[in-house]
Amino acid sequence: MESSLSQKFTLVYASLLGAGGLMGYLKRGSKISLVAGGGSAALFYYVYTELPGNPVLASSIGIVGSAALTGMMGSRYLRTRKVIPAGVVSVVSLVMTGAYLHGLIRSS
Repeated sequence: MESSLSQKFTLVYASLLGAGGLMGYLKRGSKISLVAGGGSAALFYYVYTELPGNPVLASSIGIVGSAALTGMMGSRYLRTRKVIPAGVVSVVSLVMTGAYLHGLIRSS
C-alpha cells in the first residue's frame, strides 16, 4: 500500500528531527539534543503509523507535538537568533502544525 502525502511529510519531519538531535549530540556532545530529537522523531513516527487507520488521533497528536516544537524552538530562535537549528525547526514545525490542523478538519 502506498503512503499518503501526509504520511510522507510526517516521515520526513520525523527524520529531520531525529537527524537534528543526532547532529547536536555529535557536534556538541549535547545529550539533551539527542534525547529531544530522538523522542520527537519517535512521536512523529507513531503519528506516521497511525495516520492511515486513525487520522483524527494522529492529527491531534501531530498538532500538539508540532505546536510545542514551534513554541520551544521559536522562543529559542528569538533568544539566540540562530537559524540552524532553532529557526529551521520552528518554521518547519509551524508548517506541520497547519498541515495536521488541515488533516484534522478534513477527517472530521
